[in-house]
Amino acid sequence: MKGQLYYATYDISDNKVRRNVSIALENAGLTRIQYSVFCGPLNKQQKKDLVETLKKMTEGGGSVYLIAACEACYGKLTIIGEGFDKEYVSGDKLVEII
Repeated sequence: MKGQLYYATYDISDNKVRRNVSIALENAGLTRIQYSVFCGPLNKQQKKDLVETLKKMTEGGGSVYLIAACEACYGKLTIIGEGFDKEYVSGDKLVEII
């Protein structure tokens, strides 16, 4: 994995801001795994840059959470229902997809 794995989730009511936040998360290399949840690795500089970008975008309201996940925790992830490709998201083969 290249960098620390993060989950990003947001609660933003403004459609334009929400769209811009999702674009910023994708541009940072994160992968959408739910409508308002993204996941992927970020190095320290990428995280710093993303945080600064998101701060500016959410000045008018809304919130974004960046949640770090260690490899051991990510490997214990339980998905109920339709899942996502964990290998693709992390860049590593950490868990078996069933």
